[in-house]
Amino acid sequence: TPQSVDYIGVDTPYFAVVLQPEEGSSLRFEKALAIAAGDVGTKKKSKPKTTNSTFRLISEPLSLAPGDPPYTQHFTVFSGPKQPALLANYGLDRVIEYGWFRWIAQILAAVLHFFERLPFVNYGLAIIMLTVLVRSCMIPLSRKATKNAQMMQELAPEMKRISEKYKNDMEKRAAAQRELFSKNSYNPFGGCLLMLIQLPIFIGLYRALSTDVELRQAPLIPGLSWCSNLAGPDMLWYWKPYLPAFFADETGWLGPYFNILPIITIILFLVQQKMFMPPATDDQTRMQQQMMKFMMLFMGVLFFRVPSGLCVYFIASSLWGVAERKLLPQVGKKKGGGEDTAPVGKNPEASPPSSSPTKKIASVAEKL
Repeated sequence: TPQSVDYIGVDTPYFAVVLQPEEGSSLRFEKALAIAAGDVGTKKKSKPKTTNSTFRLISEPLSLAPGDPPYTQHFTVFSGPKQPALLANYGLDRVIEYGWFRWIAQILAAVLHFFERLPFVNYGLAIIMLTVLVRSCMIPLSRKATKNAQMMQELAPEMKRISEKYKNDMEKRAAAQRELFSKNSYNPFGGCLLMLIQLPIFIGLYRALSTDVELRQAPLIPGLSWCSNLAGPDMLWYWKPYLPAFFADETGWLGPYFNILPIITIILFLVQQKMFMPPATDDQTRMQQQMMKFMMLFMGVLFFRVPSGLCVYFIASSLWGVAERKLLPQVGKKKGGGEDTAPVGKNPEASPPSSSPTKKIASVAEKL
């Protein structure tokens, strides 16, 4: 059955070719399909060869009687970069896919471009400035998350005692933990709530950076060949001749270049994880934390070929988080530098008798 179409085209992350009917006309077709514009070859190790693609639009059959006027169709063909202002002139705003949080991504992209237009600012520095702005706006949430993590660290010895006391009675263990949390005004879901609030901003910023054509061929540091394309990996060292094709081929797991920025990103993720993760109170918690570390390393493999602009954002954001944690008052420390409680992780019996978990938590809350 013939159908109408607003436009048809193919695109890449940064460019698009689109055919659309002229304004006021309707394009009806019988079939529309995407086709390969080159030889895709045969599959090798379950990975097909990549090639360019195009599209084909087959109009519906039309019968013209002798003497009828000729039938014509008028199209507009757009072929160019996916710049929002340029696409808007053709009514192709939706060609850029920002995902669920489109308006957040658009606002962040506009702020990024504003920073880049400032004197002596390139896109590398603009990404760092955008990161600082976003993290500064989230300081209240970050402080609450840090406070939550420090409270959990302070309660860890008591949690361990409860786990040992009620190791064979899950119901009494849960009741004792709830009582401990209530007594110390601790919300175990405070960190999850922060993540839910930050998620739209994180996804929006991720999509803004991964779809912005202006980052293509934009260097992190002008004049250096390394990291000269923020829309692609930083490509520190060409290691294809030294590794098996399974890892270092163009279609391999890691690609033909060694990229240093993803390595720095994952190291900082692990540092943050160690700083914010409370001490394990039992074997199950200890195993879960070990699994999280392995998952972080696996994420490093997945991150290995992401655009360097995204890595710059993650690195700047992680450094901000580490600095934020270091600058906040430490659990068990007085403002004058003296200690009023035992350091985190020490045996609570070694603390002065008056240093109860409740008093320690109240002290931390007052400082924060």
